[in-house]
Amino acid sequence: MKFPSPIRMHVKSFLILILLSVAYGQDRKITSKLNPGCKTCSAETTLVYVRCDGSADSIHQIWDFTRHLPTVIFTITSLNSTLNVTWDGTTPKSFALSEKPHYSFATAIDKLYEYNDLDDNGFIVPKYPQHEYSLSKVIWHLNESRFADKEVMVRLNGFIDDERVKGIINVKLDLIPFKDYATDLPHLIHTANSTLFDISLTNLTTRSHYNASRFALHLLMASTDHVTDTMHFTMRKSLDDEHTPGVFEIIEIKTPSLYHTGEGGYLQFRPVGYTQPERGVASSTVAHVSDFNRTRLPYRSTLRLFYGGLDIADLLIQDMFVSFGENGDGFYKQHNYTAWSFTIGYGTPPVEKFSLFVIMIISIGLGVPLALALSGILYVVLRRYRQRSITRFTNED
Repeated sequence: MKFPSPIRMHVKSFLILILLSVAYGQDRKITSKLNPGCKTCSAETTLVYVRCDGSADSIHQIWDFTRHLPTVIFTITSLNSTLNVTWDGTTPKSFALSEKPHYSFATAIDKLYEYNDLDDNGFIVPKYPQHEYSLSKVIWHLNESRFADKEVMVRLNGFIDDERVKGIINVKLDLIPFKDYATDLPHLIHTANSTLFDISLTNLTTRSHYNASRFALHLLMASTDHVTDTMHFTMRKSLDDEHTPGVFEIIEIKTPSLYHTGEGGYLQFRPVGYTQPERGVASSTVAHVSDFNRTRLPYRSTLRLFYGGLDIADLLIQDMFVSFGENGDGFYKQHNYTAWSFTIGYGTPPVEKFSLFVIMIISIGLGVPLALALSGILYVVLRRYRQRSITRFTNED
């Protein structure tokens, strides 16, 4: 049956709408606010509250820079819950949830370590001369922001003005309420249950008596899992390097709840950093991850403030180092720049899949030779059949 032209146009429009809805349909409804409830906050204050409502629960996210340590907190509650922030001037005083959360997981970067990589391998190890720099004195400026129902994003510049180190730390936090790949390399996967955390170290001064300076990030991880348990490190192989060329490993750090029951928090990233703002294969370097250690929450931190209502003695708190570099790369001073990305999320970490374009290329690559082979076989069979038919007719004559 052939439909009239107007009907065919409506059918096409409907099919396109369905495809777009499948591709970009929101998995959660997001609402966000900068410095909620603060009446005296200025451009120097950045605390973002994001509420992500799904069909069965809500994820409350806090992105905080008010106490200088870049911090992301995830808290999972029922849909009926609320979170209120009270302030003491331009600093949050308390976080009040209307109900006890089902689960919570958080991460923060509290220190920067400079180390003299005497073996030129990129790893930070205790035997190397090293010096720690607390981020507690970093001054953060909100450089760019976006607060919409399709994306929440902030980009901040942090200025270090220590007597021993100076430079800039750039941080970008980004959330979208559907599954997609990040725009910048290494193109990590966004989901409605995760937030992208991108950090870069720009033009940091190095210690004069370190000839092989590199920098490492010190990450804190906290969760409402039992204090005697531990985070779990997994590295899995991926055949798909379409989005991050040449990198076939994916690292996931899972909380005990996620590891044992499938519901918990995680960090996900590829073991790659970048030594230039223009990210590419040529500017990539290796990101190394240390073992976990048990630690405590920094005294003057948003983590301690938020989890203060719980018994911190029962909170699982661990840390790790992420260092960058590989043999012969000229150390940090070669480019004066290092960038790295990870996602923090709740639930099952996303798995990479081949894009439609790659599937089409693979199908064409396999289909064309197969079609040619089948055509050749068919040609031979038909030719032999015709020859036998001609011979049979000749013999009958």
